[in-house]
Amino acid sequence: MFLLPKLLYICLYGVLGSAIPYLSLFYSDSLHLTGQQIGAILAIAPFIQSLACPFWTIQVDKKPQFHGPLMAILMLIGGLSVIALMFIPVILPQDTTSATLIITAVLAISFAFFGQPVCVLVDSAVLKILGDYKIYYGDQRLWGSISNGICILLVGYFIGLYGIDCAFYIFGISVIGFITIATGTKVPHAGLGGSLASGQDELDPLYITPTKGYYTYSPNNESENIRRMDSSTSSHANTLLIDSEQSLLNLQRTVTSMAARDVHDEASLILDQMDSLPPLGLALSHIPTLDTSLAAFASIGCHDDDTDSSQESLKETIFSSPKVWSFLLMTLFFGIFYSMVAQFLFLFLKQDLDLEASVIGWTGPIGGLTEVSTFYVSRLLLKNYSVPSLVTVAHVAIILRNMAYKTLVPGATTTMAYALMLQLVNGFSYAMIWSTCVSEVDRMFPVHQRAIAQGILASLFSGLGFGIGCIVGGYAYDHYGIDMLLNVSMAVAAFSLTMFWIGRCF
Repeated sequence: MFLLPKLLYICLYGVLGSAIPYLSLFYSDSLHLTGQQIGAILAIAPFIQSLACPFWTIQVDKKPQFHGPLMAILMLIGGLSVIALMFIPVILPQDTTSATLIITAVLAISFAFFGQPVCVLVDSAVLKILGDYKIYYGDQRLWGSISNGICILLVGYFIGLYGIDCAFYIFGISVIGFITIATGTKVPHAGLGGSLASGQDELDPLYITPTKGYYTYSPNNESENIRRMDSSTSSHANTLLIDSEQSLLNLQRTVTSMAARDVHDEASLILDQMDSLPPLGLALSHIPTLDTSLAAFASIGCHDDDTDSSQESLKETIFSSPKVWSFLLMTLFFGIFYSMVAQFLFLFLKQDLDLEASVIGWTGPIGGLTEVSTFYVSRLLLKNYSVPSLVTVAHVAIILRNMAYKTLVPGATTTMAYALMLQLVNGFSYAMIWSTCVSEVDRMFPVHQRAIAQGILASLFSGLGFGIGCIVGGYAYDHYGIDMLLNVSMAVAAFSLTMFWIGRCF
C-alpha cells in the first residue's frame, strides 16, 4: 500500500547512501585534499542546507502542482554536481591544489543548495500524498532507512573491488531512478480537496489506500472519529470534519510545516495511550527528520498576526529561562562534538585503522539499525527515565566511544570487530539525543511556538553544530591527528553536559 511514497524514499536514500558517505575518502585519496580542506568542504552542506530547506519548501507550498517536477529538477542539478567531482582528477593536474579546492567547493555548494533539500521535499510530498492517512508516514520513511543502510554496504563492497569511482556510477543510477519517480509524482493540493480517492484514478495503483487503520482506530468508524475530536491535541486529518473546518484541512495538506506538526501530534496522541512498545512505523511518525524540522522556517516572514506574535513570544520563552537556552546550547554543542567524529569516521577507519572499504560499508546497516531501534523504544524510555538521565547517557556514550577508538590497534585481528561494534554506540547516541530533544521541545514550548522551536533545534544541531564540527574536526585531524580530534570531541561533550546540568539547576 502507498507504493509511490515508498519508491520515493528508496530512490532518495539510494542517492544519499551511495557516493555521499564516501566523499571524504574521495577527497583524500583522489583529490589529495588535506584534513582541514576536507573539513571546510564538508561544512558547506550543513550551513547551506539550513537556508535551502525552507527556501524550496516555500516554493512547493506555494505551487504544489510543480512539486514532483521540481524535485526531479533539483535532483538533476544536485546529482550532476556530485558526478562532476569524479572528473576533477582527470581534468586537473595533481599540483593544482587551489583550482581543485575552488571547483570542489563550488560543486559542494551546488549540491547543498539543490540536491540536499530534496529530502525535505520528499517528506513534504509524502505527507501530502498520505492526506487523511498521515499517521502512516513512518511506515513509508522506514523504507528509506533500509535503502540507505543497504546502499552504504553495497557501495563499500564495490569500492573494495573496483575503486572509489564505482560509488559515482551507483549514485548516477539512483539519481536516474529518483528523477523518473519524481517526474510522475502528483502531489494533492487544496484545489483537489486533498483526497487521493477523488480525481486521481490514474495514480490509484501507486496510492493503494488501506480501508482500515491498524494502529488504534478505523478511519471509517464515525463514532471513533467524533470521540477523537474532543481532544485538543488530536489531528484534524483523522476526525469528522464539518464544512467550516475544510479550509483548515486543505491548508494542513498544502503547508509542509503544518502537515509535519499534524502527524507528530497525531502520533503523540496514540502513543500516550500505549503502555507497551508501539508499531515501528508509528514510532517513526512521531520523530520528525532534521530536514522537515528546518522547513518550519518557511513560515518566517509570513504576514500573519498570529505568526508574528508567536515569533515575538518565542524570544521571551528562550531568553527568559536558563533551562531553555542551556538546553538549546547543549543541542548545538552535541552537534559539534558528534559531527567532529562522524564526518571523519570513514577517513579514520581507512587511514588510521587500515580497514577495507568493504568493511567500512557495514557501518551503514549497523548504524541505521541502531538508530531505528532507538527511535522505536525512545517513547518508552522517555516514560521511564528523566530527560537529564537520557541526555547524560547520550553524552557519556560518545565520550566512552571516543576513548575506545583510541585503544584500537591498526591491523589487529580484533580491530575490525570492535570498530563495527562501536558504530552501535554512534547510532544510539544520535537517535537518543534527537528523539529526546523533540520530546523536550513539546514540553518547554507552548503549542503555537513548537514548530519554529523545532526548526531552531534542527538548525542548531545539524546546521550550525555540524558545520562548526566539520571545520574544527578537520583542523584538529589535519594538524594534530586522530587522537587530538577524539580528545577535542570529548572535551566539548563534557562542556556540553556540564552546561546542560547548570541550566537544570536553575
